[in-house]
Amino acid sequence: MRYKFNWNEFNKREVPYLKGRPESPKLQVRIMSATKIMVTRIEAQKGAYVPRHHHEAEQIILVLKGKIRSTTGESGPDEIGPGEIWVVPSNVPHSVEYIEDTEAIEVVSPIRLDNFEGYVISHTFLD
Repeated sequence: MRYKFNWNEFNKREVPYLKGRPESPKLQVRIMSATKIMVTRIEAQKGAYVPRHHHEAEQIILVLKGKIRSTTGESGPDEIGPGEIWVVPSNVPHSVEYIEDTEAIEVVSPIRLDNFEGYVISHTFLD
């Protein structure tokens, strides 16, 4: 079993469940997944947007560079910048707008199969 990886081993790509939306190409990700946890490197251009949605996975986003505007449940919007962390509990509706070019790391558990081609069930995730 391998225990060491490099982000460049994982293809940079659009998020499958956002394809077809005009801002979709502005959001590029590299995804590394183990059995029970998934880590995503996010590179977003200003104006990228993920509409209100929900999923079973708990989600933690660590902003490394740039700034996002998030809504979580009934709260927000909140601006989150470098060094700040956004926590999204399981099944809580949320959305994010990238208000600056942004780099972030997202950690989710369990893994989100909707991030992979062929597993999207849009009525389950997007409001």
